[in-house]
Amino acid sequence: MFNTGFEFTVTSYNINKKEFQWNTTFNFSTLKNEVTKLAPGITDIIGTTASLEQTNRTLVGYPIGMIFGVETRGVDPDEGKRIFVKADGTLVTYQHRAATGHFNWEDLESGALATAANVAADGKPLGSPIPKFYGGIDNNFVIGKFDFSLGLTYALDFYVYNGSKAGLRDQRYWNNVSNVYPDSWKNPGDITNIPRVIYGDNISNGSSMVISENVEKGDYMKVRNFNFGYTFKNFLPSLGFQSIRVYTQIFNAYVLTKYSGSDPEVSSNGNANLTPGVDRNTAPQARSYTFGLNINF
Repeated sequence: MFNTGFEFTVTSYNINKKEFQWNTTFNFSTLKNEVTKLAPGITDIIGTTASLEQTNRTLVGYPIGMIFGVETRGVDPDEGKRIFVKADGTLVTYQHRAATGHFNWEDLESGALATAANVAADGKPLGSPIPKFYGGIDNNFVIGKFDFSLGLTYALDFYVYNGSKAGLRDQRYWNNVSNVYPDSWKNPGDITNIPRVIYGDNISNGSSMVISENVEKGDYMKVRNFNFGYTFKNFLPSLGFQSIRVYTQIFNAYVLTKYSGSDPEVSSNGNANLTPGVDRNTAPQARSYTFGLNINF
């Protein structure tokens, strides 16, 4: 396996006066990860999340831990069925039969019965969870006795498997996310990405296997840290104080992203190399508030 890329950092002292200082540090990094060889006889390494589902695969010629599943093409507007793409490019649809608990797969064009789409036969790499570009921007200001800093971080060109969305659209006996019914297919001609709601259906929305519908771009920019303070100088010199700084700090203040889950930076599998980029009912990073004093004697 090879990692290649470069890192660029520059610090600019924008203003440097007695009562006003402002400096900026910008960092930009690139990363290309590629698996070039596996052990003899090994074609892939399968990564499993919480013993629940196979979410990632490590393959030669790709970054480690690729999100792996079946490609889908939205919902058939005529019948409200999820469209799946087989390995040979054939488009098939899935229909759950609530009355019998059975189901059937059909060829989208001919309507003939078809074999079921599954990850083992029809799966493909759906996106790399490793950002190709990442870095940060820090701005620090001092204005008289006031100081504040703003720290931004970003990551670009990577994917997250939103398994939480798959679970929240599952049509078995647990709760759904609030938009499932109003946004689902109901009448011929409806254009939507949520198929017809049928009780017991755990396939159409990806609960039984990873589908591309639930693989999303994770690009983000975060306000990682915001700090504001005020320094009292020559404060109670009789007590030996040189200065006292009071401050407040917010960590993880805001995230700008199109990812529909709670946080594009989370990972259900921690720092596991083979299963990164999986969001399966994972709590987002907490926003924390800090207040404090710095006392110099």
